[in-house]
Amino acid sequence: MKTGKIAFLFNTRNNYQLFDEIFFKFSSVDFSNYYFFNVDLDSTSEQKELAKGILDRHDIINLDADPEDPHIYSAYWSVQKCNEYIDDNNLDVDWVMWFSHDCHLIGDDFLANLEAKLESNSRFINEVGVIGFCDYNQREVGKPLYGRGDLIGEIHSASKHQGWYDDLPQEYLNSEYFIVECPNDNGVLINKKLWQKYIVPDYNFVLFLWVPDLCAQFGLHGISSITIPSLEMADLYRMKPQFGVSRSITDDPLFHIDSYGERPWVNFWIEKYGFQAGFAAKDVVRPQFNSLKERYGGSVQEQIFNWKISDGPKTLDDLRF
Repeated sequence: MKTGKIAFLFNTRNNYQLFDEIFFKFSSVDFSNYYFFNVDLDSTSEQKELAKGILDRHDIINLDADPEDPHIYSAYWSVQKCNEYIDDNNLDVDWVMWFSHDCHLIGDDFLANLEAKLESNSRFINEVGVIGFCDYNQREVGKPLYGRGDLIGEIHSASKHQGWYDDLPQEYLNSEYFIVECPNDNGVLINKKLWQKYIVPDYNFVLFLWVPDLCAQFGLHGISSITIPSLEMADLYRMKPQFGVSRSITDDPLFHIDSYGERPWVNFWIEKYGFQAGFAAKDVVRPQFNSLKERYGGSVQEQIFNWKISDGPKTLDDLRF
C-alpha cells in the first residue's frame, strides 16, 4: 500500500510517448509512494501496445473505459472513475492530481512540500476544492501563470492581465496561498471528499473550461479554489511536435476530441452561469455578473467580484458569507 495522500490521474489519447519524453523525463520527484492512474480515450491499437510497457514501467493503473460511452472524453468522467476506484479499493487518498503529459513538476521536493502544506493548513480539506500552482511557459516562455478568471476587478481593465492571474504584485508571490477564480488548468489538485459532496459532472465540458466549471460549481457552494505560488510546474507543449503530437488548439481528432475552433463550451458556460468566461471581452463580464447578484448571493464568486487585483492576495480568512 502506498501512503501518499495524493493520486495522479492522466487521460491519454494517442500520446503515451509523452509520459517518457516529457512528464517523467523532466520531473525529478520520487513518485514511488504515490498512486498513478490513466484513462485511455480510445487510442489506436498501436498506441495501446506502446502503453503496455510505459504503464508497467511507471506502475500506472489503467482504469477501464468503454469507448462507446459518449462521456469518456470529458475530464469529469476520468476523475469520477478515479474516485470510484479509490473508494472501491479502500485506498487512503484524499486528493486527485489531474495532470497534463506535456507538463512536469519542478523540484525534487514538490510533493513533500505540497503534502506538508496540506497538513499544516487543516482548513483546506473542508474549505478548498481545487489547488493550483505557479505554472510556467503557457503564454510566454519563462513567464509564470497563477490562474485564470473574469470576475475580480482589474483582471480585464489592466491590459497586462487580460483574464489571467499573471504579472501579480510581489505580495502574491510571497504568500502561502491565495484565492483565485480558477487555477491554471495544466495541473490541478482536486479535493476528493468535496468533489463527492458538491460536484455534478458536466460532460458538456470535455477539456476546455472544464476546470473553470469545476471551480465555479465549488464556488456556488462556498468552497474556494486557491493557488500555492511557491509550488512550481512547467508547460512544455512546444516540445510535443518532436514526438508527433499536436497541441489541443489544433483540433486534431487523433489526439483531441474537444474543438478549440468551434468552441461549443463557450455557449455551454453562458447558458449555465449567465456571464461570459474564458474569452470574454474587456468590460463585458462585470456588467453581466452585476445583473446576477441575487443568483450568486453567498457564493465565492460574489466575494471575488467585490475584490480587485490591487487589493492583494486573499485567503480563507477574507471570505465573508
